[in-house]
Amino acid sequence: PPEVWHKSRERIFGRNPNFQAPPQLIEALGDDNGLTQDRLDQKKVVEAFQVLRDRLHAFNPDVLMIIGDDQAENFKQDNLPPFCLYTGGEVDGYPFRNVGGENNLWQAASDTKFSFRCPQDFSRDMRNSLIRGGIDMASSSALNGWDWGLAHAIINPLVYLDPEGKFPLLPLFVNCYGEEAGPDYPPRPTARRCYEVGQAIRRFLDTRDERVAVVASSSWSHSFLAHKFDCSAIDLETDRRYLELVREGRGSQLATLTPEELQDSGDHEILNWIIALGILGDVPAEIVDVRDSNTQLAFRVAAVWG
Repeated sequence: PPEVWHKSRERIFGRNPNFQAPPQLIEALGDDNGLTQDRLDQKKVVEAFQVLRDRLHAFNPDVLMIIGDDQAENFKQDNLPPFCLYTGGEVDGYPFRNVGGENNLWQAASDTKFSFRCPQDFSRDMRNSLIRGGIDMASSSALNGWDWGLAHAIINPLVYLDPEGKFPLLPLFVNCYGEEAGPDYPPRPTARRCYEVGQAIRRFLDTRDERVAVVASSSWSHSFLAHKFDCSAIDLETDRRYLELVREGRGSQLATLTPEELQDSGDHEILNWIIALGILGDVPAEIVDVRDSNTQLAFRVAAVWG
């Protein structure tokens, strides 16, 4: 609930011993430590997810593919692939274990489990097609080393979009943070390579009869990752420029972003979107909502295609 969101800000900015709140954040916090803005943002996020859920269920896909970054959750130092397709037959997630008891919108118990069946034959066929087509796609049929199950980038949108597990789930994990996570982590894949992965997935999908919904799960610039602002503020100018490219159906231009540009603006996670844009092609997006308050720590976009 919004009443405790300030704790996340304090925890995250507390990592930076030299942190000084920028004017944008001070203004957004107002005189109630951001509570008014946090309540508004929660309301808008829930409304946006309802739109996305309605569109998803109206489409009624045979497969729900979610592209999300793993943050040392399902993948550790012993195995850090740039991309990994889940090829198991089922998977579980415990999204509320990391929020402290029933401290969530649904007042659900911390040990609430969500279970999803997965399209094992379909995912194996996709993996094989990608590898034979020149994309070195890793795969895993089991997720170990994380007692919360699915990484948050995959499970969190599912709580809103398909908590019942109606649609067979196909997770694609991306190492978006790369060396930002520490010296043991390899560099993140390039934006160009992510777009090429998306294009290769599209070529595979064009050979199939299954109806596939694709979800890119991520925020865009993160205040605590935007190096141009000393890791203290969202890069609104850059993200709004990217947003117009997506809105106008020119998302392929994001494939030209360099690793340095992503690092500078804190847009590490936009790589998930770039894969989705490679799948979709240059099709204009319907922008459902944009959350751009610095109290949220990240620029958030909800959009749909088709």
